[in-house]
Amino acid sequence: MNNKTLVVGLIIVSLFITALSARNGDIAWMTLPFLAYLLAGIWQAPSLEKLSFSAERKLEQTRSNGIASVDVCLSVQNKAAEAVHLFVYEAIRAGMKIADGELSRRVTLQPGEMTELEYSFTATRGNFSWRSIPILVSDPLGLIETKLLLPAKAATQIQPTFKKFKVIPLRTYSTLHVPGSIPANLGGSGTDFFGVREYHAGDPLRSLDWRLTARHPRRFFTKEFEQEEIADIGLILDARLGTDLKIGEENLFEHGISATASLAEMFLHQGHRVSLLVYGRTTLNVFPGYSKMQLHRIMSCLSTAKVDSEKRAAVPLDLIPTRMFPSKALIILISSLTSEDRSLFLRLRARGYQVLLVSLDPIDFAYPTLGQDATSQLAIRVARLERRLQLKNISQLQVRVIDWQVRQPLFPLVRNALTRSRGQQR
Repeated sequence: MNNKTLVVGLIIVSLFITALSARNGDIAWMTLPFLAYLLAGIWQAPSLEKLSFSAERKLEQTRSNGIASVDVCLSVQNKAAEAVHLFVYEAIRAGMKIADGELSRRVTLQPGEMTELEYSFTATRGNFSWRSIPILVSDPLGLIETKLLLPAKAATQIQPTFKKFKVIPLRTYSTLHVPGSIPANLGGSGTDFFGVREYHAGDPLRSLDWRLTARHPRRFFTKEFEQEEIADIGLILDARLGTDLKIGEENLFEHGISATASLAEMFLHQGHRVSLLVYGRTTLNVFPGYSKMQLHRIMSCLSTAKVDSEKRAAVPLDLIPTRMFPSKALIILISSLTSEDRSLFLRLRARGYQVLLVSLDPIDFAYPTLGQDATSQLAIRVARLERRLQLKNISQLQVRVIDWQVRQPLFPLVRNALTRSRGQQR
């Protein structure tokens, strides 16, 4: 039953009531054409036992200029022995923007005939999945409709875009005893000369210092090189409602997503062990790992990350579960911060973590939409002074702070913050 059936039924009832009220038989006879029309639709309504369909959904994903485009093709084939009249349509998922094509079609399929529905949508990131194709099967007059869900599973994941950063020579508090790219201040196998020690049984002959050995008869000396190891790095993305800002179609949180993805790709490419925590009222996490598989896990996590939608009391940043990060790891927090977030950095420093704050500047992000009158400019100036004071108080805790205007390149700022000497970082 649909709107057309309701309209015809309403006309029949109205004419019948009017005929009874006026006691006019001519009006009663006027209901017969509508009644015959309705009965014809009911008589020709398809039987569900005789219906048979096959359905398929195909997806093809491409990416251009940072925006992913997905081409979708729905196909429905009539496998029944008689013609069917159906309406094929598609439901739109949150985050999809239809770029081209049609989302519905009414068609009559003969036995063995197939129809296809094609469209394309764009999205910045997210998981999109379907279990079935909805169709409405009706009589030729379109009066009696039956909804069916034809199984047609399909899924696609649009991962966030990121910029590939160059290799950064890190200097961290401690390293894992796994070969990597960070000088560990320990003698062993490496490329940079570290020192000379007395020969131990089992040392390779190629590492002998023959000049020093020649000056000391009956004693042998071995050259040592500085070991290069990897670091533990934890990324924390702030997804609290109070730290996000939306200006038109642009979202401050999306810049944080892109920065997190870029940092994860850079560190994993260097061979470091990386973990991720997306912190909000609900948290997402990826435990420490290596290689391309870990990058895929992190990108999958970031593709589903969302800002808190519940406008309740703000979640304190101090409640971050730091136990998931190994001891003395390098913690990088990506957040625009609130006025009560300083206590987290006290706790991180007390636990021995090396901390880098990448703070997205919401004032600079919103500046093009703010007023240009004297009062507005004074308010902007006060807000900037408050933010500078907050970041200075955090930096006094021996925390490296990056005040990032999101329209400016991030890599030079990260490079300068992470290549300071180990003594300066302490």
